[in-house]
Amino acid sequence: MSNTPVKKSRFRVLRWLLMGGLTLVASVGVFAYLIVDTFTAPFVDEVGKPVENSIAEERRMVIGGVEQYVLLRGRDRTAPLLVFVHGGPGASETPFLRRYNADLENDFVVVYWDQRGAVHSYSPDLDPATFTIERMTEDLRELVDTLLVEFDQEKVLLVGHSWGTIPALEYTAQHPDKVATYISISQTTNQQESDAEGFEWALSQAKKAGDEEAIATLEALGRPPYTLQQFITQRQHVGRYGGSFKDGSSDFKLASQMIMTDEFSWLDLGAFVKGVRLSGNALWEEQKHYDAESRYTTLDAPIVMMFGRGDRVISPRLGLAYFEMLDAPSKEFIWFENSAHAPLFEEPEKFNDTVRQVARGVGLLR
Repeated sequence: MSNTPVKKSRFRVLRWLLMGGLTLVASVGVFAYLIVDTFTAPFVDEVGKPVENSIAEERRMVIGGVEQYVLLRGRDRTAPLLVFVHGGPGASETPFLRRYNADLENDFVVVYWDQRGAVHSYSPDLDPATFTIERMTEDLRELVDTLLVEFDQEKVLLVGHSWGTIPALEYTAQHPDKVATYISISQTTNQQESDAEGFEWALSQAKKAGDEEAIATLEALGRPPYTLQQFITQRQHVGRYGGSFKDGSSDFKLASQMIMTDEFSWLDLGAFVKGVRLSGNALWEEQKHYDAESRYTTLDAPIVMMFGRGDRVISPRLGLAYFEMLDAPSKEFIWFENSAHAPLFEEPEKFNDTVRQVARGVGLLR
């Protein structure tokens, strides 16, 4: 009697065990990668050696009496400082900045800062009473002052996006001597007027689409002023019809981009959600009444204002009106035709090139 079938069966079992073992090892490896502590890769040359005088550091800095996360990256540590003030509040944009705008690290020392309560700067022990526009602006001042001394520079290139344009504008108005240029992306002007405009647009889009459920929700919501939950509902519907991202990005897509970034891990998603909730609840009453035009009609520092043509999260119409009335040493308004609320991520090459041009215009780059 032949024993060939027995041998084949035995080989088949061994093959399955081997494949199963390899799958298990791969799964464990992927899981470990997703939950491992964050890190930031060094700059290396063509043969893999660290680039001399480069900087790639994650730091924990005490700012405003609480520990906050700051990532510093630049191929040349003597390059100009570029400070990002992210949106939200509480929504760190570091993963997206690293994915879409890391090329700027070749020309600047880029400062990625998680504001108090945001992801790596989140702690359940934070006092919500300390979350005010004034305190966030003062946090930014402490950060900039520390960096200017450490890197022996006089001014920073300041970039604010969405919510981040509030503390960034406040800082620029209060400390213009330390801002080479303020680059504003989706500037918050009059929060309630902007939200009303976004509401009307979302309702019109729902009617065009014949989306009876969305129509009913929005008509029940009505125009602002909103509670925080009502504001979130309005934003969700604006996003549904492409008012946030023209490319149709989803929350799942954004989350997947986050966890594939070296400086962000799977476990950080929990801190992200908690930080947004904490910051939003603490700041909303003040944020919803914010009106840039009534606060500052003059800036003593240059400003470059950017808007995506399709932005329905923050009104480009109101942004342009504010820009036109604003008195500043120099000012420029730039449209991003293929973007909605995030031109720095939707048209990254144009954005990165524009930042370099701005820096050359004020003598920070040659």
